[in-house]
Amino acid sequence: MRITLLIAIFCSAMLLSACWQKDVGRSYYPSGKIRTEATVRNGLLDGPSTMYYENGAKMSQANYRAGILNGDTIAYYESGKMKSIATYRDGYLDGVSIQWDENGVKLAEVKFKDGHVLSNSESVVK
Repeated sequence: MRITLLIAIFCSAMLLSACWQKDVGRSYYPSGKIRTEATVRNGLLDGPSTMYYENGAKMSQANYRAGILNGDTIAYYESGKMKSIATYRDGYLDGVSIQWDENGVKLAEVKFKDGHVLSNSESVVK
């Protein structure tokens, strides 16, 4: 009886720990250089996710929770300069989203709430 109970507890613990499995997935360019690196839990993106240009510079970074964008998402030019930043909450744009050109000149700034545009300002560079 006691052994059966211990086996049942052990099996339950193993099943529960499998439900919380977390891994880092990676994909590569044909050259062998890393293209993406993302945290995956139970088959869904869950945590930080980063994409890279083939030269190794960071292309973008984002955060996911159970497969849904959540938090800041930042994109970069191949030079390493910031291209854009946006904030997501539960998969919807929420907060200020800003885009710059490669010289650092602000191109656009849009304010969102629950995925809806609240205000929009664009700069035109000539």
